[in-house]
Amino acid sequence: MKKKPRSSILVLGLLAHLALPAAALELHPDRASAYDLALTGRLEGVPAGEMRYLRRGDLQALPTRKLKLTGEFVPGEQEVTVVMLDDLLTRLPRAADADALIATCNDGYASIYTSEFISTYKPFLVMEINGRGPEQWPPEGLTFNPGPFVISITDSLAPGASKLLDAAHKRPWGVHTIEFARYSERFATLYSGALKEPSPLAVQGREIWVNSCFSCHNQPHENLGGTKAARPLQIVATHAVYNTPYFKDYVRDPKKLNPLAKMEPHAHYTDAHLDALVAFLKLTVAQ
Repeated sequence: MKKKPRSSILVLGLLAHLALPAAALELHPDRASAYDLALTGRLEGVPAGEMRYLRRGDLQALPTRKLKLTGEFVPGEQEVTVVMLDDLLTRLPRAADADALIATCNDGYASIYTSEFISTYKPFLVMEINGRGPEQWPPEGLTFNPGPFVISITDSLAPGASKLLDAAHKRPWGVHTIEFARYSERFATLYSGALKEPSPLAVQGREIWVNSCFSCHNQPHENLGGTKAARPLQIVATHAVYNTPYFKDYVRDPKKLNPLAKMEPHAHYTDAHLDALVAFLKLTVAQ
């Protein structure tokens, strides 16, 4: 039998090596530094409720990209070094049915990213701002530290990202923990009971809640949602149902009704947006 040239053998060996899946990132039971990323939820080999940690050095070893962002942290343009969230997910030992992740921040803020959102809007994890890592943050001009991690989106990777109803809710600062979840299981209470077959209007309202209100208003019994606001879903829903005009005015301009309000104004919400949100919240009260 004719032997293959040595060069052909080397090429075949290289192709075989390239075809191998990248090794999963190592998860650690303890935090080694403030710049490790905490992970929980549906991770292979990790008992439910336990936390694991991903070393920053391992994150830095992943493929990175440099992007120009305008006004992301301070006025003007900044160059950021990022790891695409999709690249990170392919290297983590998450369960096969984990189709959503929830990022939690130092101030209790939370953001959700479904697999569909990740595929469409290409969110990324910010590793450096103008060549500096979180140990050298905040960047010049910012009075507080956005670390240890920032997740963001940009039109340069996904045209139309900035046109989302609340694009800012997909750009959380101070991210310290990511939970991997099965969306249908984690958010089951928003799809059952009175919400099992909601009207089209209530469906729109549910989308607004999950992608916007969820960031600050939690569901205490399900431990679901951000805790930045002192008003959980049940209290918000009560206002929406029994004092609807006040609720709508408050969403649009909180400080007009309460000068001490910490909630950001949502003046861009149309009557249709607010009607949809109220329709959804009415069903949560009926649960």
